[in-house]
Amino acid sequence: MINATQKILKTKDWQLLRRFGRYFVPHKKWFFLSIASIPVTTIAGILFLWLVENIIDNYVVPGNREGLILQIILLAVVLLVNLLFDGVYSYAFSKSGGMAIVDMRKELFGKSLRFPLSYFDKKPIGVTLSRLTSDMESISESFAQGILGLLADSIKTLALVGYLFYLNWRLTLVLLIVVPVIVLIMSYLRKKIRMAYNNSRTSLAKSAAYLQESLNGMKTVQLYAAENEAFEKYDKLNKEYCDAQNNSNIYDSALYSLVEGITSVATAIVIWYGAIQIWDYGFTLGILIVFVTTLERLFIPVKQFAQQISTIQRALSALEHINELVDQQVEDPKAAQRSQTPQPLQVREIEFKNVYFRYSEDSPDVLKNVSFTLNKGDRLALVGTTGSGKSTIIKLLAKTYTGYRGSIKINGIELTDIPIAQVRETISVMQQDIFMFNNTVEFNISLGRESISKSDVEQAASFVFANHFINQLPGGYEFVIQDNGDNLSKGQAQLISFARAIAGNSELIILDEATSAVDSLTEQYIQQAIANIFSLKTVIAVAHRLSTIKNSDMILVLEDGEIIERGNHNELLLHGGKYARLLHQLQEENKPEAE
Repeated sequence: MINATQKILKTKDWQLLRRFGRYFVPHKKWFFLSIASIPVTTIAGILFLWLVENIIDNYVVPGNREGLILQIILLAVVLLVNLLFDGVYSYAFSKSGGMAIVDMRKELFGKSLRFPLSYFDKKPIGVTLSRLTSDMESISESFAQGILGLLADSIKTLALVGYLFYLNWRLTLVLLIVVPVIVLIMSYLRKKIRMAYNNSRTSLAKSAAYLQESLNGMKTVQLYAAENEAFEKYDKLNKEYCDAQNNSNIYDSALYSLVEGITSVATAIVIWYGAIQIWDYGFTLGILIVFVTTLERLFIPVKQFAQQISTIQRALSALEHINELVDQQVEDPKAAQRSQTPQPLQVREIEFKNVYFRYSEDSPDVLKNVSFTLNKGDRLALVGTTGSGKSTIIKLLAKTYTGYRGSIKINGIELTDIPIAQVRETISVMQQDIFMFNNTVEFNISLGRESISKSDVEQAASFVFANHFINQLPGGYEFVIQDNGDNLSKGQAQLISFARAIAGNSELIILDEATSAVDSLTEQYIQQAIANIFSLKTVIAVAHRLSTIKNSDMILVLEDGEIIERGNHNELLLHGGKYARLLHQLQEENKPEAE
């Protein structure tokens, strides 16, 4: 059976198991307690069979009643010991397995918090969510019990076969004829089951990813009456998952049914050959009964073994997918080792020099020979049409992406040499896509950061004029924001995002202004907030507002990844180039503001 186990679990499988095994190390006392229980239950099982044979041949058949009660009591004691240590084995391993899964969940979530932001640009959130939920659940439900159950069943089966050899080696050899057939069937179906479960997990991840995307974009779907198309696509993905799951069930059922059929054939062979042994070789009735009883006990592990093969393959398939997260590189490998938040840099100068960047090796450059210098207190505006490279400059400076050519320095230090955590403490990025957590206003400003007190939160809100509407909310700063800000206006959410950036006391503010219209009062507060930020902070703004552009010290006009014009508002207007044309377009878009 152990050889069969080795065949069914290939080298790659053992590597996966070893990687998972490290999570058991902190809980090894429970693990070893479960392992220690296996020999006890095995010996108790053999003693039980020996007592059954002894009672039948020496007490029941001869009609010897003297001492029979004592034998029955011994049988009951052995049975109780077996049941007791079976319970210890099951509880101890469930305990260690459950704690190992908890540790694994915690580690993977902690690691996902340090994935590069570029990872989330490329990988659908639903796929990652599926890895951390359904795949982890599959391991939790099946893997832990399956693998040790496989080990325990292998030991018990070997012990039972040894005892059968001791009773009658001829009959045991007849019985073992069916073992190669079972091994071949399991070995063949293992590959099919593994492939089927891999397809099933992949289909589930795709379905979960689309479900996540659809729910997040439900308003858009409904506003454009695209419900039927969304439903049809999800229905197609759901059917693909159902077909993949049904395919795996076919192999699972086939494996169990074949082993069940072989077990029945083996039982008939044992009874037939055992009867011949009784007639011709003085084989005792007790031994035959023990053989038939043992046969059932022997094939219970074999049947369970067949089930566990499916269980383990399902878990190994999930573990393969989870290992994609385990192997994913994090932004800063040393960040998890730091006990304190790094201090932000005192920004004196930021320099881009001959910077080129492409998103992949086979794609064209999206930034070409970009050079500029930003000093402390400067206000820089990035202007250009969509795809001109404005957002890419921000992503490089915030270390969302790396791999640029040329040089980017902060205070004369190359950006690649500055820890990502320190960059994030130094720079606050206010994006157009504002995310609000289902939590209080205070939490959405502080994000739970211990370094930010409630007083800091209130000061930040006051600085960007968000306190005017926050104080009018039920509960004020304890007001709970729901569904990514559905119970706030767009402008109110933007002001909270401003306060979020200011609360961290970052040296550099990167402002990606929202283009959506807001009510006149909130618009006024937003303008005042931007003016405050401009007056006290070093700012880089991807500018959509005319006032933001006019108030900037330096304006960079980008086209196809290159800086084609630079200067302040008046200089660029006199130049009469690309900026002047863009400004005319902005004036048309911002007529109420311009007036």
